[in-house]
Amino acid sequence: MAITITPLRPSIGAEVRGLDLTGPIGDGDFAKIRQAFYDHDLLVVRGGPFSDDDHIRFSSRFGELKKLAYDAYLGDRRPEIFVVSNIKEGERYIGAHDAGMFWHSDGPFLPKPHGPSALHAIEVPVQDGRVLGDTHFASTAAAYDALPQSMKRRLEGLQAVNSMLRRFELAARSGVQDSAATKHSKAQEQEAVHPVVRVHPVTGRKCLFVSDGYTTRILGLPEDESKALIEELTQHIVQPQFCYTHSWQLNDLVMWDNCSTQHKATFDYKLPQRRLMHRTTLVG
Repeated sequence: MAITITPLRPSIGAEVRGLDLTGPIGDGDFAKIRQAFYDHDLLVVRGGPFSDDDHIRFSSRFGELKKLAYDAYLGDRRPEIFVVSNIKEGERYIGAHDAGMFWHSDGPFLPKPHGPSALHAIEVPVQDGRVLGDTHFASTAAAYDALPQSMKRRLEGLQAVNSMLRRFELAARSGVQDSAATKHSKAQEQEAVHPVVRVHPVTGRKCLFVSDGYTTRILGLPEDESKALIEELTQHIVQPQFCYTHSWQLNDLVMWDNCSTQHKATFDYKLPQRRLMHRTTLVG
């Protein structure tokens, strides 16, 4: 079957059909897929079931994969696979059960933020025939492009602090117990400074790099001005014209760019409705 690529929204996303992740992908087909990814910032691959090995093989065509497994969670898995799940074995979760509660990109608290991520739907929660647990995505590149020139000039040279402490604080405010964020090794970096406007390393597009989930302050601005600007930018990014909402199907693979997009999960399900996702993430 020939591979087809269909845009999902004007600002973000494309759906890939006819791609078999269980077998080798020719160089010509992969070049087409890679180009589509950087053109649209997010790809939805739909088809039949595939394994963690297939997932890793496909993701690694884009670059080196990070090893993200948390020791705090149960189960054996390849170190390139990070588990997102609300499933428990006994009293312990098998994966990150609260991942994606707030708008964010992956890894901005690190000196070198994560590259693209790819999430595989292995189990999806369903109620009365309706799939729950949608994921919202927003294009930070399209959001930057839409800013007035006066705001673009204002943002030139500004840098922002992105911190895991913000993630801890938001989780605590939401009443989340046993937060996935608190399971991070204390040896890991928890705060980093990055430009408010990042230049994408592949496309060269300018992207807003502030988020509700991690950004705490903008350096060089008074506290009230910093807070107001962060709020203005984060609300601007998630306007409907820059967004795509993904309703999951079994065996979906959704791959997004962590420089040019942000995402947020929908927590409209709870056990016994089970959700199980496996994620790979590239080195930034």
